[in-house]
Amino acid sequence: MAETSRGNWSTWFEFLFSCIGEMVGLGNIWRFPYICFKNGGGAFLVPYLIFMMLLAMPLVFLEFTYAQYSNLGPGKVWLCCPLFKGIGYGMLTLVAISGIYYNVIVAWTLYYFGNSFSYKIPWGDCNNEWNTDNCYMRGQNVSNTFFNTSLLNITTMQINGSNHQYSTNISMLNVSRQTSAEEFWERHVLDMTDGIENQGHLRWQLVLCLLASWTALFFSVLKGIKTSGKVMYVASTIPYVFLLILLIRSLFLPGAFSGLAYFFIPRWSDLLKFSVWSDAAIQVFYSSGLGIGGIITLASYNKFHNNCYRDAMILPVLDTFTSLFAGCVVFSTLGYMAEASKVQIDDVVKQGPGIAFMVYPEALATLPLPQVWSVFFFLMLFTIGLNTMIVQVQVITTGIFDNFPNLVQRGKTLTRLCVCVVGFLLGLMCVTQGGVYILQLIDWYAASVSLMFLLLLEVIVLAWIYTTERLYCDIEMMIGFKPSLMWKFCWRSLWIINNVQHEPIKYGKKSYPSWAIGVGWIIAIVPLIMIPAGIVQSFLAAKGDLFQRLHSTLKPSPMWKPAKTKGESDENNVELIKLNKSGDTNGANMYGKIDKL
Repeated sequence: MAETSRGNWSTWFEFLFSCIGEMVGLGNIWRFPYICFKNGGGAFLVPYLIFMMLLAMPLVFLEFTYAQYSNLGPGKVWLCCPLFKGIGYGMLTLVAISGIYYNVIVAWTLYYFGNSFSYKIPWGDCNNEWNTDNCYMRGQNVSNTFFNTSLLNITTMQINGSNHQYSTNISMLNVSRQTSAEEFWERHVLDMTDGIENQGHLRWQLVLCLLASWTALFFSVLKGIKTSGKVMYVASTIPYVFLLILLIRSLFLPGAFSGLAYFFIPRWSDLLKFSVWSDAAIQVFYSSGLGIGGIITLASYNKFHNNCYRDAMILPVLDTFTSLFAGCVVFSTLGYMAEASKVQIDDVVKQGPGIAFMVYPEALATLPLPQVWSVFFFLMLFTIGLNTMIVQVQVITTGIFDNFPNLVQRGKTLTRLCVCVVGFLLGLMCVTQGGVYILQLIDWYAASVSLMFLLLLEVIVLAWIYTTERLYCDIEMMIGFKPSLMWKFCWRSLWIINNVQHEPIKYGKKSYPSWAIGVGWIIAIVPLIMIPAGIVQSFLAAKGDLFQRLHSTLKPSPMWKPAKTKGESDENNVELIKLNKSGDTNGANMYGKIDKL
C-alpha cells in the first residue's frame, strides 16, 4: 500500500478548492476572452463547450483515476507502465519551466497592486517622468502633430502657355502614439529594450515583487497540503467575489451591453475555419491544467474511495463557468472603453497580458475612486496567480518526495525552501529590461509543443498499453461501479483530436531572431528528452533479453498497487495485490473478483 505518511486531504472541500485554484488561472482572465473574440465571438463558444465535454471531462477523469488509485504523483505514478515513466519526469520538468515565468506574472500584479495605493493612479495620465510627447489619453482631444502628416512637393510646369501643377515625392511623417497605460507598462514597469538581444539591467522594483511572491508562495506550501489546502479556501473564493463586484460595476457603464453582445453573438461563418476548432481544443487543455501534473498531484492525495467520477463532472463545468464569468467582466468593460474612445472593440483589445496590464488598468483609471477598483482587480489577479503557483510547487515537491521517500520523514521544509529559492533565482532573467521577451519565448514553446505531446503520449499509453479495461477495474474498486462505455471510447480516440498549429514567435510586430527561435525549440525539447531517457533507464534496470525487457516494462510494476487510506483494512485488497504481483496483464482478469468487461 502507499505510505500513509504521505498524507491525504482532510476534507473533500480542500481537494475541490485546490483543483479550482489549479484550473482557474490568469488564462481565464485574459486568454479566454481574447481567443473567443478572435475566433468569432459566440461562435467560438460552440466548439469550446463541445471540447469541454469531449476533451476536458474525459482527460480530467483519466488523470484523477490512476493518481487516486495509487496515491502517487507524476514522478512515480508511471509504475503502471514503467517503460514510459519519462512522461512523468517530462511533466515535472515542464511545470518547473512554466513556474519560472508564471510567478513573474504574479510579481507584475503585485507591482500594480502597490501602485494602486498612490494618491494619483500613475497610469491615469501623461504627466509622469516616463511619459513621452507621443502619450495620449482615450477620449481626449489630441494635437494634430500626433497624426500622420502629408508633405507634398508642388512642381509648376508651363505647357502650351498654361501653368499646370503636379504633386511629387509624397512623404509621410509617422508618429507612434501610445496611451498613458501603455507607456506606464512598457516604459515604467518593464522599461523595455528594443529586443531580446538587449537584456539591459535588472528592474529592482520587479526583483522585490518577485521575492515577495515567492515568499508568499513558500509560506502557503510550508506544511504541504496541511497549509495549502486551508489557503485554497480563501484564495480560490476571493477571485469570484472580486469578479462579481467588477461585473456589477461594469454593467452600469455606457457601452457595457455592446461589449457583451460582441462576446456572445456568434459569427457563424467562423465555425468553418479549422483554426477556431483547434484554438478551442488548445484553450480547453490550458484552462483545465491538463498534462502538467497538477491534476495528478492533487488527486494523489485523495482518499482511495473518493468519488473521482463525480469530481471529473463538476470541475470542468466550474472551469468553463469561470471563463464565461471572466469574459463577461472583460467584455462589458471593453465595451465601455470602446464607447468612451469612439473606436471598435477590436481596436481596444490586445492579446495576452495586454488586457490585464494595459487595457484594464486604463479602464479602471476612468472610474470613480480608481484606487479602490484597481486594488480589487490586482488583488484578484494576485490570488489567482498564487493559486496556480501553489499547485505547481506541490507538483514539483510531490515528485521529489515520491522518488526520494527519505525526504518525507526529514527535510520536507528545506526541500520546499530550496524549490522556491531556485525558482526565484531562475526567474531573475525575466525581470530584466528585456525579460518580457524571454518570458514570452518560454511560454510560446513550452506551453504548446511540450504540453500537447505529453498529453498525446499520456492518453495513448494509458488507454492502449495499460488498457481501458484495467482503468475500469481500478475505477470500480474505488467508487463501486463501472462508468459508461462512453469514457472508454473517448480515451481511445482522444489522440486523434490532439493537434498543434505552431507559428513563428513575435512580440507585437517584432520578430524574434533565428538564434532565439532555436533556443525556444531547445526549451520545448527539454521536457520531451525525459521520455527516451526514461525508456533507456527502464531497459537497463530490467532483466532478460530484449523481448523480455520490453514485456516486463510494458506491464505494471509489482510495486503498482491500490492505495490505502489511513485506518483502512487490507483484507479486501490482499487478493488484488497478489494477482497484480503475479504479472497477469489481462486487463480485467488481473483483479480476481471483477468479471471481464
